[in-house]
Amino acid sequence: MQIRRRTLWIIVSISGATLLVLLALIVVPKTLREGRVVSRYTQLLSASFQGNLPRLRELCSARYLASHELKKSAEGGVVGFPRGIHKNFQVWQKGEAMWLCPTNRVGPIYQFVRERSDWRFDGPIGLLGTGGRVDRMPDLSTDSETNADASVDR
Repeated sequence: MQIRRRTLWIIVSISGATLLVLLALIVVPKTLREGRVVSRYTQLLSASFQGNLPRLRELCSARYLASHELKKSAEGGVVGFPRGIHKNFQVWQKGEAMWLCPTNRVGPIYQFVRERSDWRFDGPIGLLGTGGRVDRMPDLSTDSETNADASVDR
């Protein structure tokens, strides 16, 4: 009887450890990606508030910089950059890109792409509507360079 209990305990322990390892292999990379994008977004906000154009250039994708001129706003900050983040923001993967909606359930969606071994701000991609509906911006809806036309992984 003692041997069977010990065997059962070993099997349960090995199964539990295997489950934890598999869970870590799936959840940890996703969480790290999302955390890195949120970190990049807060760095972007900080640089924008300071009007730090050289830092903003480091945080933006080549595609965004090629199509947008960075210039300081008369009211402070930088023209066209987000101003804040709500505590109930959302971030998710879309194809190879990461999307972030900094508002509470409904609002603009900003895209981040992997470039030069880190996540870069790629600009607004659309609006998040009620019920999770995403309305793509017309000028980016057919842009293959966004790497975001695959199904939403939420």
